[in-house]
Amino acid sequence: MRALACLMFGLTLSAAAQTARVGAVPTVSIAPGETVTVRVADGQTGFIVVERSQGGVPRGRRAGDTVRFSFSEQDGNAMLNVENGYAEAFDYRARIHVGSRSARTSICTVMPRISTMEVWPDRIDRIELSEPRLSDGSNAGCR
Repeated sequence: MRALACLMFGLTLSAAAQTARVGAVPTVSIAPGETVTVRVADGQTGFIVVERSQGGVPRGRRAGDTVRFSFSEQDGNAMLNVENGYAEAFDYRARIHVGSRSARTSICTVMPRISTMEVWPDRIDRIELSEPRLSDGSNAGCR
């Protein structure tokens, strides 16, 4: 009986892990003029894309427990607006792409339920977002 209980527990954990990964992607790419709303996948294994749209920052309310990225350009500057709808601090990694070149860029922690703006004084073709993490914010900073 104990072996059966352990087997059932293991199967339940395996099914839960598979469910957490369904729809999760390790990276999300965003281009100027796009807005992408994501959830952090269970186990913080990647992003679950909730919505993707063109044409600037949506005016409607963002659903709770999501992060909305809006990428725009103005006066030669690339700007990434990040709205954190989680009750936890949000960290991620970003890689900027210009033509055939790419480089990792520093990004700052987005504290709970606020928005921030990352700005680069250059034209950027796209930004690749990865490694989403939710935390208590005790290690907040720019990296």
